[in-house]
Amino acid sequence: MNPHSQKETARQRFSTSTLAGEELVPWLAAEGELAYSPSSPPERDYFFQYSWVIPGIFAPATNRRRHFWFGAAVRDSAEVKLLFRFWNRARRGDIDTLYVANGTVNPNANLTAPLAAYRHQDDHSYFGSNDRLILMQHGSYYIGDIQSQPIIDRGELILYRGVQNEKTFRLYRLTDDAKRGRLMRVHARSLVDSVTSFNAAHCNLLRCETGAFNDRSFLFDRHCRLDGLDEDNVAVRSALYSAYALEEWCASRKFGPHYVKLRTPLTNVRITTFVANETEIKVIDPNKLQIVEAIGCRVQEVGSSSRNCL
Repeated sequence: MNPHSQKETARQRFSTSTLAGEELVPWLAAEGELAYSPSSPPERDYFFQYSWVIPGIFAPATNRRRHFWFGAAVRDSAEVKLLFRFWNRARRGDIDTLYVANGTVNPNANLTAPLAAYRHQDDHSYFGSNDRLILMQHGSYYIGDIQSQPIIDRGELILYRGVQNEKTFRLYRLTDDAKRGRLMRVHARSLVDSVTSFNAAHCNLLRCETGAFNDRSFLFDRHCRLDGLDEDNVAVRSALYSAYALEEWCASRKFGPHYVKLRTPLTNVRITTFVANETEIKVIDPNKLQIVEAIGCRVQEVGSSSRNCL
């Protein structure tokens, strides 16, 4: 047998199902070799090489013989080195857990996402602050300054949305229960497998840093059609594709100067991995967003019964 065929066969043996009964785990899998977690870390770094263990997250044109540690193309990058240090500490039992939650798979039971959050003390000064926050979800990692999330111990995140020079930020609420249920089913369907979940979280990033991934698939469009939703509807696209930042600088400087500060439960977000380089997350249910402050603009809340909405 061709040795490359043997490697492909080995890859397919890994389960990437995130279902544990009626719940969703935040790891790459609920069982099997990819079911590792910081409290039960893998013995070998092999399982951090994504082009071997979850090759389905990469675009067809990507050379999968190339090593992508934690999804990144450069093993010597500061973020990859930090993650290796984090996992080496986990192997010694030295982890500082802030929050770990499984998700709910039944959208009628108030759909929630699985997420794990850790504090990591790092002696390397590249990042400025040594006190780092690490979020994990289905192969995605967010690495940031823990000071930017002061209420994480209460199970909530602070989010930011830059609107450049716009005077109004429109927040679309889901006031039609039946159609909100359809949107929750779209998310639920994409969360039960780590490859699908990773692809869904990155499917509309459209930037050079994530070109190795399936970052231009707009995967949610197909799932919307399966549930009878119009994927071109402005409120549907806002609910599924709008991105928020986890650090204020990103909204105020890169996408500002006008921006909105919000809060939401940790279990209401889907994170994009550190490779995306913009502290980016997506929100599952916009009804769970609370406005904290609007800087330089006003907030207009639009109900789904309004014209051009759901």
